[in-house]
Amino acid sequence: MSAVTARQRVLKTLNHEQPDRIPFDLASTLVTGITKNAYINLAGRLGENLEEVSLYDTVQQLAAVREDILEKLEVDVRGLIPNFARKQPAVKNEGGCLTFTDEWGVKWHKPEGALYFSAVEFPFSGDITERDIDDFPWPDAASAAFFDGLQEKAKRYYQGGFAVILESICAGIFEMCCRVRGTEQFYMDLAMNPAIASRLLDKFVELKIRFYEAAAERLGSYVQFIRESDDIAGQQALLVSPQMYREFLKPRHKQLFDAQRRLFPSPFYVWFHSDGAIYDIIPDFIEIGLDVLNPVQLTAKGMDAEKLKKQYGRDITFWGGAVDTQNILPTANPDEVRQNVKERIRCLAAGGGFVFAAVHNIQDDVPAENIIAMLEVFRELRDY
Repeated sequence: MSAVTARQRVLKTLNHEQPDRIPFDLASTLVTGITKNAYINLAGRLGENLEEVSLYDTVQQLAAVREDILEKLEVDVRGLIPNFARKQPAVKNEGGCLTFTDEWGVKWHKPEGALYFSAVEFPFSGDITERDIDDFPWPDAASAAFFDGLQEKAKRYYQGGFAVILESICAGIFEMCCRVRGTEQFYMDLAMNPAIASRLLDKFVELKIRFYEAAAERLGSYVQFIRESDDIAGQQALLVSPQMYREFLKPRHKQLFDAQRRLFPSPFYVWFHSDGAIYDIIPDFIEIGLDVLNPVQLTAKGMDAEKLKKQYGRDITFWGGAVDTQNILPTANPDEVRQNVKERIRCLAAGGGFVFAAVHNIQDDVPAENIIAMLEVFRELRDY
């Protein structure tokens, strides 16, 4: 580590000051990771021999990157992944299709030849009542099993000078409602059965806050962020209207943000992942206490890097947006990757408030030479 620790570097940029160099994140969360095969290919280009690869998310096939490789890449952030089902599930082979059921009652499957798992069965599909929601065998969000082994790891990361981020117990409240109810059915609930929609949303708020309470007791001395999220937009527009967001989700997101700030000691920052064309509700995020926005999907409608930095660069930190992972990283040549990264750094890095990370996870179809190109140009331009 240099005289400036990685954590100091990250916290300084979050305070909208220029540190010695732009901080770098890779593989600390379920949305800033790298998939197994992309990791194997990258490690080979780095001259590293991987005898085996462990996963920290089976659904997305995200690789747990070895500590020595994280250090070699000078990654500034370390992640804590609770022991939820999708980390190490009890996978069955059902007629050539790999399946497992998580703690929320959602069944996932991965057919032969598929890269990732998909949700296929939902515990609240069909007609349900509020009583059905109340009587469901919800997991104990404060269970010690979620935190087994994390305290020692958190202490080691903290003492090593890294910024430390904790994964939440599950996806965002909107996403989880879609996941346990079925997306189409939950959209119908929002429009036609708001009592059911509200009861489900409130249940996930309750469970998440209970998880925060248990996490703060065990890890509060070490953690600066919780990776909270909700994907509520597509490539071209929001998935719900701004009015529906403000009615159903915004006050509940505020409950989550307020609980985090209340429970975790300073310095602590509200870190929120939301994909897609979210430009119209970024002011809402800021109003309820957002500090960090990820993944900064600059290919989505309205998400122009220069515009975002000019309008919101003093209010929030952009954690991501460093390279286009939809089109450029998987399909362009290394020179085009370098140009894309240079442009993103030019737009987002000035004055701090930027953590270098790809737009979401690096996928299996990304050539290793393109990842290397991304890393090379970052090293060339990272110093302020």
